Order: sequence, then structure tokens, then C-alpha cells
Amino acid sequence: MQSGLTSFGKWVYNNKFKALTAWLVMLVAFVSAVGMLGSHFNENLKISGIPSTDIQKVLEKQFDQSVDAGSMTVVVENTNDKSINNRNQKKEINATVKALKSKYGSQIKSITSPYESQSISSDKTTGMVNITFKKDSNLVSDKAISGIQKKFRNKVKDSNTKVSFSGNVLSMPDIGGLSEIIGIAIAFILMLVLFKSFITAGLPIISAIIGLVTGLMTIMIGTNFFSIVSVAQTLAVMITLAVGIDYALFIIHRYKSELANSDTTEPDNAMGATLGSAGSSVLFAGITVMVALVGLVFIRIDFLTQMGIASAVGVLFAVLSAMTLLPALISLFSKFIKPASVNTEQAVKKTGVVTKTVANHPFVMVILSLAVLIGFMVPSSHMRLGMPFDGSLPTDNTRRQAYDTISDKFGAGANSTMIGVVKLDSSNSLKENKQILKKVTSKVENYDNVDQLMPVVNEKAVKAAKSPQFQQKLKVEGKKFVQKKVMAEMMKNPAMTPKQQKILAQKYTLQFKKLVTERTKKAAISSIPVKISKDHKYARFILMPENGPESAKTEKLAQKINSYSKKLQKSDNTKIILTGSNAVNIDISKKLNNAIPMFTAIVMVIAFVLLMIMFRSFVIPLFAMVGFGLSVFASFGFTTLVMQDGVMKSFFGISVGAPILAFLPVVMIGVLFGLAMDYEVFMVSRIRETYLLTGDTKYAVKTGLAESGPVIVTAALIMIAVFGSFALSSDPTVKSIGISLAGGVLFDAFFVRLIFVPAMINLLGKINWYFPGATHNKFKN
Repeated sequence: MQSGLTSFGKWVYNNKFKALTAWLVMLVAFVSAVGMLGSHFNENLKISGIPSTDIQKVLEKQFDQSVDAGSMTVVVENTNDKSINNRNQKKEINATVKALKSKYGSQIKSITSPYESQSISSDKTTGMVNITFKKDSNLVSDKAISGIQKKFRNKVKDSNTKVSFSGNVLSMPDIGGLSEIIGIAIAFILMLVLFKSFITAGLPIISAIIGLVTGLMTIMIGTNFFSIVSVAQTLAVMITLAVGIDYALFIIHRYKSELANSDTTEPDNAMGATLGSAGSSVLFAGITVMVALVGLVFIRIDFLTQMGIASAVGVLFAVLSAMTLLPALISLFSKFIKPASVNTEQAVKKTGVVTKTVANHPFVMVILSLAVLIGFMVPSSHMRLGMPFDGSLPTDNTRRQAYDTISDKFGAGANSTMIGVVKLDSSNSLKENKQILKKVTSKVENYDNVDQLMPVVNEKAVKAAKSPQFQQKLKVEGKKFVQKKVMAEMMKNPAMTPKQQKILAQKYTLQFKKLVTERTKKAAISSIPVKISKDHKYARFILMPENGPESAKTEKLAQKINSYSKKLQKSDNTKIILTGSNAVNIDISKKLNNAIPMFTAIVMVIAFVLLMIMFRSFVIPLFAMVGFGLSVFASFGFTTLVMQDGVMKSFFGISVGAPILAFLPVVMIGVLFGLAMDYEVFMVSRIRETYLLTGDTKYAVKTGLAESGPVIVTAALIMIAVFGSFALSSDPTVKSIGISLAGGVLFDAFFVRLIFVPAMINLLGKINWYFPGATHNKFKN
């Protein structure tokens, strides 16, 4: 492979315009395709194979309720603590609802005012307008979403009325923008310091950006044929940009070194040698990262599969760009790229304090790195996993404002409602199943942390109450009621005048209307808070907990109901399946927790084998895995400190401490493992090259640190800058991914790959290189 890459490097250098034209054509084609097809990312973090998602088909078929359908809730609050039932406000809200129903009727399935759905807070100051769209959330037009928001802001919002919005149609993709610009700017400055040339520092940026855009266009095209969650786009941008710059950095750094080598002073020979050495390392590192990312498929969680494959596509284009586009750009600007000013021997002599200490006192450096890593690992012992929720968004975000208002006015549990689908015993009669449902709802309603089971409308009673026959019956009853009451009063006061009789009649007419209203309301609510399907095979209830979605008590409540369901299935052949976004999130967290060990084992075994083949060693891959474990748990601890415990939360712009994203550990393991292996490959391959020439492990370690150390430090700082810049995002999901990956690179690059691994190699000497049949076995230290 090395000879093939060497020949390819020379060919690209000498045929730069062909390579550049090919990239230009590909880029134009992909951008044009996106322009025609558009992109259709979705916001639903879906997962199949768990009860809470499998039951959703039943929910849609039996109760006409699709969890994927676009939804929006408009929260209207009278900030003067006055009743939202006042005539003017009621008129404005009802008129707005009517206007929206007329304008967007083709897109809206249902829209209900607070007065119609009785979604009014107990203090009467706040109401909710609930909107359900006909299409899934990712297919609802932006025009309709912004039009609805604009209508409410113009017609309902004023100095005394606050309007906020929530719902799955408002979760727009956040791929950074400012974050990428900041990351790229820092990367450019770091490479400028390393290379001391604007052109040389700029080429890796250009190569990485073109690779990023091409990869991103490919992912966008893919959304037209496959379901891809929007956070996959963000993760792909982060990783592609970071590795794209790093891979280009490694190649251009090695090219400058080859130019200074007396054997490869000719530029095309230098490029051939570069791709033959650094290029093969980039190729191996890229494959390792892609393997780690594609490894997310083994967890069998839909959105993680999408995230892993999308990011792997991005890394593929980063590798292609570094291996084909960058050499062409280097050839184009060759006169601006100078040979390295220091050769290997000089670099080893000028080693710094860290390199000398690792070489001369490896045991001390191992202990030092372990102390730092273990110290940061400690907070991970109380790490709690959860899923994204609106309460963690910045306070100026409309979804956060809606979340806070709903929590304040309707109770925290109003943001964490769960749907219970009861699978009934079809061999029972309807009467028998109603008795079981009465027992079930009574049991669930009395659990701790249950606020209420939402009342269910008795549609049969409502329909009957609106019928002409019933209205006629009420008319007759009302007449008799009034006559009876008036006659009774007249018997007490025979001298009553006609005027007094009329006043009495009006009084008792109003009294009868109130009695009818109370009776109708009572009849309109089912005696059991469930809705039974038409075929009587299923029933549905909506549960409102006392606490919010982030609370451990809400999770325990779901676990308790699931446990009760198992007992119920044995006793009554009846089963409860919880669903809805909060129940799904709880199930996702559970499945992810169970999947982490398996996923880690699969990725580490594959990487161990790849590293073993590349370095022809058993020991080096083993300590590469140990180092990775230390760095990833240190990163977990750091993320727990910041995101969950709120340490330095004002510095990182975190509004409230919240559980760690349930999918973050597996994403971190996949991504950090791939990146860690990048530095492992670049560092150890240089150490191995030197060892094969000299047979001196200590000298090989010093050479590896002297030559690869500066570029790994720069590369790691670039990674930290790119990932860390995403911590500026207002989206807590993006922020937490950025913080955790930046922390992971910090620990792995500086404490594992630059200290722990070289120190262990130095300590173990010839044991590192033992491998059956390896030529380096002949060396002795």
C-alpha cells in the first residue's frame, strides 16, 4: 500500500489541475443537487425495538394520534395577573385561532383555543392553544410555522400579554455558524505559529472546508432518501472540520520535513514520500475513526445509526480531501512552501522539559498522568443520564419561556406527560375490561409523584347532549322546574305581583341553566379517565406527573408503572405500555446504558486488531486501549462537573444543570476513540520507524516526541478549538457534545498520547516490540 500511495502522491503533484478540476466538478454537482432537492432533516430522536416506540403504531391506528406529527403549543399569559377570560382577550385569541384555521387549514389537522379545550391555568391568567399539523414535524413548512408565530405576536401579544411557543416543529437544526468561524480562526492562528507562513497555514483550512462542504452536501442529499436526525448534521460538521484540518496538518507538516530530507528534495518525490508515510497514517487513522463511528450501528438505535453514518461520510470526504485535494493545492502553491528548518537530529537535541522527563523519568510521568486522569474521573461516579428537554435551553429562547410558564402555571409535570396504552384481554366483555381499567387507573393515580390522570371526554354523552331530542327534553324540564319553583313561592306569598313572578321566573331559569351546565359537564367526563378504542382492544390514558422530565422521580414513576404492568399481565392478561416523548426518552436512556459496554467492547476489539497489525505488537495496542479508557472516563467526569453539577456554568453559558445526554457517552466513545487512535498512530508510527532504524527504544521515544509532538499539540489544540467553539451554541445538546469532546481531546492528547503512552513504551523497552515473526524482535535494549 505504501508504494502505491507514494506513486499516487507523485501523480497528483504532477497532475494538479486534473485533481482540482475533479473536485470542482464534484462540488458544483453536489451543491446543485442540494439546490434542487433541498434537505429534510428530522428532529425526532427515534429508536425502534422498545415498547414505547413499538406501541406508537397502535396509538396512531386506534386513536388517530401520531407522535411524529408536527405540533405547536402557543402559551398566552396575562402578565398583569388578570383573567385570560376577559372579553377583549378572549375575542382576540378566538379570532386569531379562526384566522389561522382558515389560512392554514390545508396544513393544520386541528387547532383548539384554550376556551374550547379548557387549557386554562387554575389562576385563570394563562391559556394554551394546541396545534397539530397533518404532516410529520420535519415536513411542516417554515412559512406556516413563522406565519402562526407572527399572527399571535401581532394580534395577541401586547404590553400586558406574553406569548411563547413550544413544539417539535420549532426545533430547527443548529450547525453552528459562528462556532465554525471561531474554530477555523483559532486553527489558522495555531498553524500560523507552527508554520510561520500564511499560505502554508491556509492550505489545510481550504482543504478541510472543501471536504466539509462536499461531505455536508452528500448528507443533505441523503435526507431526501433516508431519515436523518438534525443533530447528525451538527456532529458531522464538528468531526469533519476537526479531522479535516488535522489530517491536512499532518500531511503538510510531513511534506515540509521531506523537502528538508536530502533524498526527497524534489517536490514531487517529497509528496510521494509524504503520502507513502504520513498519507498511510492518515488513511489508517481515517478508517479507524470511520469504524468507530459506524460502530454506532451495532447499538441498534435509529438516530445513533444516522449520526454515526453521517459523521463517517464526513470523515471519508475529509480523508479524500487531505489525500487528493491538498497535494494538488500544495503543488499549486509550491513556491510558498519552504522545507522544515530543523532536521530530526536537531529536533531531538532541542527537546523540551516534557520530552526529557518522559525519556529520563518515565515512571514519574506515568504516575503524574494517572493522577490527573483519575482525579477528573471521580465526578463520573454520580453522572446521571437523560434526554434533551426545553428547560435546559437559554432563558431568551421561546421554547424555554413556554416551558417555564407551563411549569409555573400548570405544574412541572405538564411538561412531562406520558401516554399509557392499555392492551386489554380480548376474551373479556367490555364491562369486565372497564372494571379492570377502573382498578388500573385507580392504582396508577395513587402512585407517588402522580399529579393526575387527565380527564377524558365522554364523546357519546356530548353528542347526545347536542341532539335536538335532548334539547327539547331540556326545554320541557326547564319549564316544569321554573313553574314548580315559582308556584312554591306564590303559595308562600299569594299577593305576589306579576312583575315579581317574572323576576322569580328569570332567577329560576338561570338556576336551571347552571344545574344543566354542571350536569352536562359531569356527564361529558368519562367516569374512568381512559379512552377505549372502537374495537375495545385497547384503552389510552394520559398521565401528568408532579415533576418535570429531568427529574429522577419521573423516571422512577415510569419504572414503577412498568413493574405494575408485569404483575397486571399475569393477573388479568392486561398490559400497560407507556409512550410519548418522555416515556421514549426514559426507554432510550435505559437501552443506551445497556448498550455502552457492548459497543465499547466491539470498537476496542476491532481497533486492537488493527493497531496490532499496523505496529506488529501486542503491548502497544493494549496500553492504547488502557489510555483511551482513562481519557474517556476523565472526559465523563469533566462533562458531569460542567453540565450536570453546574461548575463554571456562567463561563460556559449553561442556564441550568441537567442530566448528561443519554446518547453522549456512546457518541463520545465512538468519536474520541477514533480521534485518540489518530494521535496514537501518528506518534507511535514515528517511534516505530526510528526503532526499526536504531533498535533504541529510548531514542525512538525522544524522536517521536520531538518530531510528532509539536504537530500533535497543534492538532489537539485545533480539535479543542473546533469542538470548544460549539460550546458557544445556545442549543444544550450541541453545547454538551462540544464541551465533552473538547475535554476528551485535552485529556487524551496531552496526558495519554504525549505522556502516558510514550512513558510506558520507554518503561517496557523491548517488550513493546515482541510479535511472532516481526523483524524488530532482533533488537535488544
